[in-house]
Amino acid sequence: MLTIAQVARCAFRPARRARLARAVALSSSLLCSLALAHGDWPAQHAGVMNEGGETSFELIQKGQATTVCLSDHGKPVATRGANGTLQVSRSGKETRHDLKAVADGNCLAASGAVVKLRAGDTAMTRVQQADGSVVIGRFAVR
Repeated sequence: MLTIAQVARCAFRPARRARLARAVALSSSLLCSLALAHGDWPAQHAGVMNEGGETSFELIQKGQATTVCLSDHGKPVATRGANGTLQVSRSGKETRHDLKAVADGNCLAASGAVVKLRAGDTAMTRVQQADGSVVIGRFAVR
């Protein structure tokens, strides 16, 4: 067994110190990239993806329609029987829109007034699934 003094002499030699520093830097950068990658999935419908979380949300605006699609680790989450709200904040003012499930898919559509999103808006979606579970997604529109 090595003593603390032996470990210190061994560990702090210039060549070993440089190798140790490189190893620590490499391992920490790998761990950081893995942590950042969790929950980040590409948009499937050219929409805005939410900021992190287990369930991924994609906020889609096409013409007059605003839709929110759900997925979990890249796989669609069924929204049959789900409902929710979309809250949009712009310049300190908030508007709320009801969300209703769209025919046997993984999306919910905003009903009522047309939702026009602009750069700088923030949005929050709260979806209650048919089983009673609730998931929340937050967006920053750029």
